Amino acid sequence: MTGTGRTSRLRFTLALTPLLVGASALLAGSAAGAVSVAFAGEVPVTVHAARLSGTDVSASPGASGLSPVLVTRMEQATVEDACVTSTAHLPVVGAVTAVVRIDRSSASGLTVEAGKSTARSLKLSGAKLSTPRVALDRPTGLFTVGTQKVSASTVTTQPHAFTAGTITAQSVTIDLIRGTGGCERKAAR
Repeated sequence: MTGTGRTSRLRFTLALTPLLVGASALLAGSAAGAVSVAFAGEVPVTVHAARLSGTDVSASPGASGLSPVLVTRMEQATVEDACVTSTAHLPVVGAVTAVVRIDRSSASGLTVEAGKSTARSLKLSGAKLSTPRVALDRPTGLFTVGTQKVSASTVTTQPHAFTAGTITAQSVTIDLIRGTGGCERKAAR
């Protein structure tokens, strides 16, 4: 006589094996620090970076909903001394800001749609401006600025959305603070 609703140890092990293999692969990938990401949201995010460098860069105007954006693509990008903030206004509690500090991060296949970006200094090498050929069967952008290499300092951007093939990060700390701000403390260290 067998019990109803019971599973043998062998069946349980066979059912659990794919889950364990998937979890192991995920943990191994995150331990290596390489993660594919995509972000698009309504909660505003601000990224501050002391230094940014990239290769094979193109930038062109676009739109995110009804808002104009600058769509920037970098095949390889490196960000140093970055601070990312996002503030949510919660009922009863008020403003709560997530602050993520990253000593060094690199990305491949990075595309960013941003409504606002500033930099204290910007250096381009191999820059070119291209205007697309207008065709009635497919819409094209107004222009594209391309460059082989770019480097910038004191960069601030507010992305609406971004995607990347992979992102790796070193020395990441995450804090939650009550109120707004949060990146000022990095300069005080």
